[in-house]
Amino acid sequence: MYGSDVLAALGKVNGSGPCAIIVRHAARHPIVDLRRSLEVGLTEDGMRDARRFGSLLGSFSKVRLFHSPALRCRQTAECMLRGLGGNGASASITGPEHNLCAPYMRDESCLVRAAQVGNGFIREWFEGGLDREWILDTGSAADMVIAPIVERLQEPDGESRLDVHVSHDWEISLLREELLGLRHEDVGWPPFLDGILFRADGTGLRVAYNSHEAPLSMMNGRRVLGDR
Repeated sequence: MYGSDVLAALGKVNGSGPCAIIVRHAARHPIVDLRRSLEVGLTEDGMRDARRFGSLLGSFSKVRLFHSPALRCRQTAECMLRGLGGNGASASITGPEHNLCAPYMRDESCLVRAAQVGNGFIREWFEGGLDREWILDTGSAADMVIAPIVERLQEPDGESRLDVHVSHDWEISLLREELLGLRHEDVGWPPFLDGILFRADGTGLRVAYNSHEAPLSMMNGRRVLGDR
């Protein structure tokens, strides 16, 4: 099942929070024009997977769902919410959250380039091959995405709370490499419902993807020296 690795990581946490995940949306219809990609929604299989994903989050007493402005992300969160129904958790949904949908992009020239080179766009970005008038550097971009996630994670009264942030493959690829040094060429392109776990460990925050884990410290919306 899509998302099984994220669910396995949450299973190890076993409802002890606060925790947060950022996941790619569920299976979508094909994107024909990147400039209209926000209008692309989920397939029936995607809706079913998202509902099942939500139904397996019952070990947390409170689940908050956040989604990007894209239709497929809203639909993913809505289906997860339906899946959560009846399992005893207090659940809510909030969106759109613009930090979850390429907040670092400054010009649509990025989309033109991405259409030309496909997944190679990420490598050009990390190697500084894209015009800074088009897009922020990867370090600043990662901070922009995770700052609201970390801020919510540090809110009080979160003993058994899970925040689910529904986002996109670019965001997952960006954070895997920036936070954990995992290149998509080595670990694969993020599948649907794949994602990254953030949690408190008593001494600070940690970020994890599958078997990879690292500490995370932020101050004023920026990672501190040593986490960059």
